[in-house]
Amino acid sequence: MRWRHVLLALAAVGVMVAPASGAILALQDDRLPNLSGTELQLRLDLLASTGTTVTRVDILWGFVAPTRPTDPGNPGDPAYDWARYDEIITGLRARDITPILDFYWTPKWASPSGNKSRAPRTADAASFAGAIARRYNGTWPDGAGGTLPLVRRIEIWNEPNIAMYWYPQCRRQGGRYVLESARAYSALLAASYAQIKAVSPQSIVIGGVTGPVGDSACGATNSSVGTVTFLKELVRNRVPLDAWSMHLYPIGSPARAYFIPSWKAIPQIQKLVDKLSPGTPIYVTETGYHTSYNRYHRYFVSEAQQASWLTQTMTMANRYPRVEVAMWFNFQDNPYWTAGLLREDLSQKPAWNVFRQATAGQQRPAEWSR
Repeated sequence: MRWRHVLLALAAVGVMVAPASGAILALQDDRLPNLSGTELQLRLDLLASTGTTVTRVDILWGFVAPTRPTDPGNPGDPAYDWARYDEIITGLRARDITPILDFYWTPKWASPSGNKSRAPRTADAASFAGAIARRYNGTWPDGAGGTLPLVRRIEIWNEPNIAMYWYPQCRRQGGRYVLESARAYSALLAASYAQIKAVSPQSIVIGGVTGPVGDSACGATNSSVGTVTFLKELVRNRVPLDAWSMHLYPIGSPARAYFIPSWKAIPQIQKLVDKLSPGTPIYVTETGYHTSYNRYHRYFVSEAQQASWLTQTMTMANRYPRVEVAMWFNFQDNPYWTAGLLREDLSQKPAWNVFRQATAGQQRPAEWSR
């Protein structure tokens, strides 16, 4: 298998150690939920070889719960199939990589329209959030005489301000469109927070998880709500959260891009988040630069520019002490997403070595090791 050859080659490569402080540079591999057994273990080894000590794992709700559970807050309900995620999370912990869990994709039984991007019924989704927290609170049996790992960080949904992941974004009222997604998401975040804390008080509940949208666009099928507008609605609803999450894909260099959302907009975001809870940490759980045109991002840079701007990304993240993590997305290119450190054929882009050099000198804070 090609992955094994890649790992053997890496063992012979020296990596320069550079001092690092501030935000954790992390990496997400979105292929993990599609693998199991030997393939998964080799992939986890490859991920660990980058030096990342934190990653993000997408829990696809409809995959775990294809039919409605009788007792949705109980992760042992027979309707649930956690096998693949148990394997991923156990494998990450064995390699000393801290996972952040998010969940999305509404099952047909929890969707008013049967569509996976349809906004879920609040009670159903919050119960699933509680089931995740209960299964991974450090006490749930693993079936082999031990317990499943503790996972403290749980993100509520993925990019709920974009119609691809949460629909509808807007609704008609009195002949005009009004924003809808932020109001509905506020209810989900509040309900999920209560469910998670009830079974895992040590959990860190991460809210927002907003996609990279500047201005709101209502009316079209592919509607979206701007990051600041979305956050202001959460503030108005006084939602509880332990950390704010957002996704940044700047057009231009990390140091110069000024539009919202961008690294330069972090102070504005912090001021709004402080209205919910002063000093709340900021997690950037997706960022990166594409190296070719694709259907989701028309803006792209050269591979050399990507590598240079990965370094700038960390410079900007470290400018803001409340930014605790900057998660590069993605690990490996695919036809629809070309921001990886690896090309589709697993060959390394220049950004690979830059990433490894940065993580080699990085110290993960003690509170992130649990």
